[in-house]
Amino acid sequence: MIKKSTYIRSFTPKQRTQLEQVQQEQKIKTVPEILFFSLDQYYELKQDVARLNRIIEIKQRKIERLESQ
Repeated sequence: MIKKSTYIRSFTPKQRTQLEQVQQEQKIKTVPEILFFSLDQYYELKQDVARLNRIIEIKQRKIERLESQ
């Protein structure tokens, strides 16, 4: 269970539930650890999305070239 502290009170009920879910799944004990874990995951996902977008662009260009031939 996440204790209510100054920075936790500003979270919505949905965000609080999500934090608790991450806490249970990752066996994390403190809110700062949860937040740092979430930040790390966000950064990794952002990089993955950028990589996938580049792949999609390349594939779309290949399709356009094939269609124009």
